[in-house]
Amino acid sequence: MYSTTVYLYQQKQQVLLVDTSGAYFQRRWQPVYAKKLKVNLGVDNVILFEFINQDQKPVNISGSTITFRMISTNGDELLFVKDLVVLSAKFGRAKVVLTSVELALIDAQTASWSLERESGELFETVFTDAYSSGRGQVDIVDGAYPAFNDSEILELPAPVKQNTPASDNDRNYTSMAFTANNTLTTFQLDFDNFTGNLKAQGSDSQLGPWYDIGAQTVYVNQDTRDYINVDGVHNWVRFEMNQYGYSASAVCEVSNGSISNVTLNGGGVEWYGAGNPSVVFDGGRGTGATATATVAGNVVSSISLVTSGQGYITVPEVKLTRGEITQILFR
Repeated sequence: MYSTTVYLYQQKQQVLLVDTSGAYFQRRWQPVYAKKLKVNLGVDNVILFEFINQDQKPVNISGSTITFRMISTNGDELLFVKDLVVLSAKFGRAKVVLTSVELALIDAQTASWSLERESGELFETVFTDAYSSGRGQVDIVDGAYPAFNDSEILELPAPVKQNTPASDNDRNYTSMAFTANNTLTTFQLDFDNFTGNLKAQGSDSQLGPWYDIGAQTVYVNQDTRDYINVDGVHNWVRFEMNQYGYSASAVCEVSNGSISNVTLNGGGVEWYGAGNPSVVFDGGRGTGATATATVAGNVVSSISLVTSGQGYITVPEVKLTRGEITQILFR
């Protein structure tokens, strides 16, 4: 079994806060403080600071306000500013927390950081590297999470949303997704009372030939969002779609603004598969009318009015449908 060691730690940075009490007139110790800070976007970052003097002894920071800043490399943009929280004034220890929300508008880059100490009427620069500079380097990176990428839309041409005769050997197909750089591609599907079959297919080129990926997925009156994961490396991926049943028709009557009757005119053919078709009242300016249809012997055998609705000024068109997929996104 393969194993690896990882470390959970907080960054601690020693910085030189010069003792101005008069006890020191020169810096007797050459500090080595040139370690870079690293800030990871997408997560909270806790950076600990330890303030020491020329003799590497803790500096009491009681009564001090110390401000942390991140500045663009060329010095023309202030990226971030926040006061440190004192942990132990006597031992010169403080921290700053850079939250993921506060960093959300900052791009990954190499920048600078600085500390300013306010104590009474005195404003001091805190030395941050081996050359007594007021700035140190910080790498702002997309290390913990990658940069956000928007999902792409898989196009659903108009024929895909229509019923296809089962006797027709052709099937409806979505547009193609380029997935050659992925070992796993996730597709998000939104439905409107969809009943039908869906199968992922892959190809080495846009021209085919196409091969099936995994098993066919069957949906019955699907309204909730679903996800399909396509494993493996495939240059191109599309979906083969099929919805059975066509030519069924019905009409309705309106009385006093409500649907008073629905009559099945023809049961159509080839209404295969699970689930009954949905009944949609299209037009008429009214709302709330519902009906159910029943399939027997691969034809629509009956239709029943459930609620009459209200506000119908004209007679709406009655449609029997297997629903549709309204959107497919992938990443």
